[in-house]
Amino acid sequence: MIHLALLGAGFMGRVHANAYAALPAIQVVAVVNGDSAAAQGVAGPFGARTYPDLESMLAGEPYLDVVDCCLPTPLHRRMVETVATHGRHVICEKPMALTYEDGRAMIDCCRQAGVHLLMGQVLRFFPGYQRIVAAVREGRIGTPVTCTLLRQGFYPAGRRSWFRDDSQSGGVLLDMMIHDYDWALQLFGPAQRVYAKLVHHTGERLFTQGTVTIRHHSGVITQATGTWGHPGPFTTACEIAGTGGLLRFHSDDANPLRMLTPPQPPGAEAVPLPDLSVGEDPFRLELAHFMEVIAGRAAPLVEPEQSLDALVVALAALQSAASGRAITLEEVVA
Repeated sequence: MIHLALLGAGFMGRVHANAYAALPAIQVVAVVNGDSAAAQGVAGPFGARTYPDLESMLAGEPYLDVVDCCLPTPLHRRMVETVATHGRHVICEKPMALTYEDGRAMIDCCRQAGVHLLMGQVLRFFPGYQRIVAAVREGRIGTPVTCTLLRQGFYPAGRRSWFRDDSQSGGVLLDMMIHDYDWALQLFGPAQRVYAKLVHHTGERLFTQGTVTIRHHSGVITQATGTWGHPGPFTTACEIAGTGGLLRFHSDDANPLRMLTPPQPPGAEAVPLPDLSVGEDPFRLELAHFMEVIAGRAAPLVEPEQSLDALVVALAALQSAASGRAITLEEVVA
């Protein structure tokens, strides 16, 4: 039995809690959140204890194995380093950090402490995307040449949401599209340079769209588009062209005709998320895999350095959108 504490009782904290409820080898023993009612709401079904802050939780839980950080991105480094120095393994939601320096420090701290840092790049655990990876690696379309990726959903909920502050979230180019950067890097290899454009419309209807072109050292060109403010359901798509064929995936394929909805549906959660009610929950698959890693029965499918590589692409995209020129990866980490 693995004893786990959950940092955060917001949207992603509840998503992770729902996944843990289906994993019998995990005992959620503590939930940390400044809002005691929110913490109790997540902790109650597990019979877990609640704490107002990380330090009091670590002092009160001597038999803890792992801490799962589902807090806003600016808090990641401090939380990860504190947990690691107490000798506990760490699960951390994406994106890793807002700067290369913070991401590098998180990795180094966990390595020095001898604990796992397991990053929540959940797109790797979506069955549809896993099938695409398998088909490409089996040579079903020959040598890959280009990849087009799409990710779009409503604008993050709540006028005071930290997601809407680019200084805290990194905006759509970092917070949302980092899923696609990580996925493309694992399939096509390291990025050489990045060019990005960003459109942001304010007013009654908020709309942000980023388009990012990545040239990989392998020669493959990836173009990713991410949208906050899409007037329909959460949608993802992928098309990979190779020397021997074409692979296509679209999350709406089973529902070719849909009525468009308002940009932010009534009662929407904090951020857009695919419908997890049908098929295998990728968050459950991801967290079950992390438990196998912690138990020593599996090697991590996502190394922390790979999550840092995706962050570097995101930072290059931000620099490119601001400067209007292509950015090499060396410029970001120099």
